[in-house]
Amino acid sequence: MACAILACAILAGAILACVTLDGSVAWNAGEGDNPYPQIGPRHYIGGVSRRQAATCRIVQPVTTRSSSLLRFFENRNLGLLWFGQTVSMAGDSIYAKALLWLMLDLTGSSGITGLVALSSYLPTLLVGVWAGVVVDRMDRRRLMMAADAARAALVVLIPVLYSFGWLGPWGLFGITFLVATGAAFFNPARDALVPMLVPDRQRLLKANAIIQSSWMFALFLGPGAALALLHWFHVRTAHLFYLDAAGYGVSMACIWAILVPRTHHEVLAKHLPIRHDLVEGLKLAAGDRRVRGLLLITAADNLFIMGPAGVGTVVFVRNVLNENINSLMLIEGCYAVGMIAGTTLLPLWQRRFNYGRILLIGMMLDGLTFVPLLLVKTLWGTALTIIIHSLAIPLLIVARPSLVQQIVPQRMQGRIFSMIGVTVIGFTALSTGLTGVVAEVVPMPTVFGVIGLGAALCGVWGWSITELREAGER
Repeated sequence: MACAILACAILAGAILACVTLDGSVAWNAGEGDNPYPQIGPRHYIGGVSRRQAATCRIVQPVTTRSSSLLRFFENRNLGLLWFGQTVSMAGDSIYAKALLWLMLDLTGSSGITGLVALSSYLPTLLVGVWAGVVVDRMDRRRLMMAADAARAALVVLIPVLYSFGWLGPWGLFGITFLVATGAAFFNPARDALVPMLVPDRQRLLKANAIIQSSWMFALFLGPGAALALLHWFHVRTAHLFYLDAAGYGVSMACIWAILVPRTHHEVLAKHLPIRHDLVEGLKLAAGDRRVRGLLLITAADNLFIMGPAGVGTVVFVRNVLNENINSLMLIEGCYAVGMIAGTTLLPLWQRRFNYGRILLIGMMLDGLTFVPLLLVKTLWGTALTIIIHSLAIPLLIVARPSLVQQIVPQRMQGRIFSMIGVTVIGFTALSTGLTGVVAEVVPMPTVFGVIGLGAALCGVWGWSITELREAGER
């Protein structure tokens, strides 16, 4: 049954993906052969020699209607980043759920499972702000590649230790903590890299839609691969982590092949004290009402939403629906269906609203669409509810980085994205820990009903902040 539902979800998602690629997210790299006319070939860095960089060409703008696939990959760098992230996040989607399921199998405790999940958020709290300074001072590509290499090596340890019987809660806690440390550096570097790949600021919403769609496609690939291995090849849950490690390797190769201009600020920043960069970023976050408001509502929203969306979904499928891990992977696929459908609607939202309003409307809908889980008791009903809920997610995850990339100077974006990451991860960690504990005494459907209303109120709060509501271009 679960496989049949997932097959339908994948078919629907594929159709919606074609609509998305053909109608909303394709564009050219810019005018002329070089989208950065003020920067010569000798300034490029990437997985090619300087001689090769000097002779490479960016695809010229296309005036005739071409196939969706070709139009999608007109920007070579963005296509490489998208592909690498799609494969890597497919592994991450398996890692996130398999980690929690493995811990439930080892301990049978929702509370301990919540604490292990908490360890994946702690590194961003401890080093997140400093990671942003590093991102703004270093070659972002090389930093991302180093993070991928480290995470691949760490994830492989999980099945290896499990096979020898040496894997316990504290071992999983430590590995999860270190993997998340790599992500604390990788994620802000990726978000700050996007504007360097797409110099036209008016195209940022589409660029971020493409990059965020990698997560959506990953939710097809990851659960689909996991279902195949679990159902037809009877692979153990612990062995699914090999797929995640391989995904990091693919991501690292794609990042290596990207050509990125070495901008002037990256050289100058190294001559300033690190403390200066940190204070500069904190002053911007505190002094700009748009950035401050974004951080505040993001904190509140993640406190309500993220724990139930993570640990809560696992507990709901296992304890409320009485289903197995196959059904959990199915629900992950339904998230992808809804998000891809929501992405196809982004051009319609952009015609009517600016980035600030899109973000806040998305936050309200993101909360309200969780409320029906208060009543749903079947797998089919849960799948439909998750698809409807996921329609609102692109309004958040695409509008937020696009807004930051527009209102924050490029040389400081690494720091602001890191602060957002600290906010998201910090309150997600708190939410995750609380969810694991609360789920021991409060029925999970009730939890979903309460947090849905709370998250919607966060969007209402953000709407009252005029500067944030009116921020960003239409």
